[in-house]
Amino acid sequence: MNKLGSSFRDPAGFLFTKDSTLYRQINFSAKEEYELMLQSGLYEYLTKKELLIPHVEVENINEGAYKTIKPIKLGFISYPYEWCFDQLKDAALLTLRIQKIALKHGMILKDASAYNIQFLNNKAVFIDSLSFAPYQEGQAWDAYKQFCQHFLAPLSLASYCDIRLNALLRPFIDGIPLDLASRLLPVKTKFKFSLASHIHWHSKSQ
Repeated sequence: MNKLGSSFRDPAGFLFTKDSTLYRQINFSAKEEYELMLQSGLYEYLTKKELLIPHVEVENINEGAYKTIKPIKLGFISYPYEWCFDQLKDAALLTLRIQKIALKHGMILKDASAYNIQFLNNKAVFIDSLSFAPYQEGQAWDAYKQFCQHFLAPLSLASYCDIRLNALLRPFIDGIPLDLASRLLPVKTKFKFSLASHIHWHSKSQ
């Protein structure tokens, strides 16, 4: 068993390979969230619409696992700092679409990382089936800041400054800091409500 370092941050589970096959372990701490995703119909809906990578449950390989799943294998893995503007935009729109669908199923996205997205047949697809949590009425979206840093900031910088600034996503794995984006964006964006509220004012409130 070879545990992949790319999933070291996720307490819900981790990716690993065995005999060149990719698996994902689901820990007992994510039992409620995983079962709700299945029982609510969210998983079925997202996979049927080809918005989420499907998986199959297999026999547990590691001791202490709640479940082990085997997702379909992607032929190519790319990273947000490699994407063109339209790819990053598609990934942002997919994240928001999935968030809205999740809410209708009583769940919410725990995070809004661009690294949760890959491209399959030139179409953005969500790859993290453990990113969902139960939604409580009136609950704020904890991943809002992350969405702004991973999507809105780089898209705005590419649009208003220079497309090459998308490369800032490489050193800033947690997304472009909003105070940096605010300083780099031209003054005129402070008079555009969407950017003023989500980047300029947002950065000052932190």
